[in-house]
Amino acid sequence: MVLLLLVAGSLFPFVSDNFFYIEILKTAAIYAIFAMSWDILTGYTNEVNFGFAFFIGGSGYLSGILNSFFSVSPYLAIPIAALAAGIFGIFIGYLTLRLKGPYFAMVTMVFASILFTLSFIFTELTGGEEGISGLDSFTDDPVKDFFLIWVVMAAIYFVLRLYARSKHGIILKAIRADEDATKSAGINTAYYKIEAFALSGTLGGIGGGIFAHSQMHIGPTMLSGEISIIVVLLAMIGGMGTIVGPLLGAVGLSILNEYLRVVEEYRLVIYTGFLILLIYLAPDGLINLKFIKDSKRLSFIFLGERKSK
Repeated sequence: MVLLLLVAGSLFPFVSDNFFYIEILKTAAIYAIFAMSWDILTGYTNEVNFGFAFFIGGSGYLSGILNSFFSVSPYLAIPIAALAAGIFGIFIGYLTLRLKGPYFAMVTMVFASILFTLSFIFTELTGGEEGISGLDSFTDDPVKDFFLIWVVMAAIYFVLRLYARSKHGIILKAIRADEDATKSAGINTAYYKIEAFALSGTLGGIGGGIFAHSQMHIGPTMLSGEISIIVVLLAMIGGMGTIVGPLLGAVGLSILNEYLRVVEEYRLVIYTGFLILLIYLAPDGLINLKFIKDSKRLSFIFLGERKSK
């Protein structure tokens, strides 16, 4: 099912040459990268990161600065920015090892808030409220940009799926279920949590860099609490701890949000009301609905799980 979605999405430009719809799918793919990257940490360990904008916006700004001030190509600037985000992920993960629940969430928010404030202090680098404009795009063709972003999104999905099914992903699930019991089994839970933080930050950084160069602009909005909350909602509604849930949730809800522009006056009300309804009907996420998990066919299609008879 997911493979079919990825293939169908990649073929869309051959069906329609409407650049507006292509831009919608491109934006949806970027938000899918954000949601999946967030999910590999929070969905698999229950350590809620409310400051994911730190990695998204921070990488976007670093990539933008490298490109704007030092003429570094986006193809090099984005990996450098993502690597920096991963290193900061290790640092933040180490600092927050002993924190749990709301304390962990608050500390991650603080890091994002600090970076948000710094973006207004160092205006010569960041452009202040206006941000950094005129960044290089990936190619001179929006369709080629779309294909590139869609391929990166698909690659990140498969990497995270493989990681989630590996020993590392299984240990993260064990930490989510009972960290003390996992420790008593002789597993260094601190190592795996820091590893997940680094991976989440790195991949989120890739998404942030891609966003900056696809829009040819990066501004303080991408460091705000708003972007962090959007990512959390997309992943939660899709279904945390599954990778595929955040992917489908981000793509579907991003497309819906853009299409609601036709009723601009009521867009926010309709979209917010729809999100509230989904949270009420599926508090564990759409992909974790009981009828999906109980069905051998649906659980295999969406979650890759084979149910025994």
